[in-house]
Amino acid sequence: MFTKKRRDSEVRELAARLYREKRSHLLRIARCNTGSAAVAEEALQEAFISFLRSFDPGSGAPPLAWLTTTLKRECWARRRAERLDRRVSADAGREGGEPGALLESIPAPGRTLEDRVAERDEARWRLAGLKSDELTGLGLLAAGFSYKEIAARRGWTRTKVNRCVTEGRAALAT
Repeated sequence: MFTKKRRDSEVRELAARLYREKRSHLLRIARCNTGSAAVAEEALQEAFISFLRSFDPGSGAPPLAWLTTTLKRECWARRRAERLDRRVSADAGREGGEPGALLESIPAPGRTLEDRVAERDEARWRLAGLKSDELTGLGLLAAGFSYKEIAARRGWTRTKVNRCVTEGRAALAT
């Protein structure tokens, strides 16, 4: 118990020092990875909470590097969540404006094994009909990459990314 109290005290002091000395540096990193000052501040606070809960000063990990990595991951998670929220609300708008309509299309957890196998086979059949670039574009988009990131990663133009994603979605919808 003594070592846990000592560890907690040491981590609190370290977090206070990092917050005082490196807050502006960390906030710049967060802004670069979120694009919004408000979201950056929330991500920074969450990273410090994670630091207080999980950092082990005896592990040999540099505290600033640990905190920076945690902050970036928090920012990326928030960006993915924002993109997903926008995509879900846009899909709900196309489905007739009712968010509940989108939820009704999600299968109930009590499905039989045969139903799940049939759905998997249907998904495989639909994916097999996609062109290679469409599959790549949709896969990267599903992994959370933006159009700009996909274009940079694949050496495509933004127009090609848009075309691959749009045509891929259309092929999956039919």
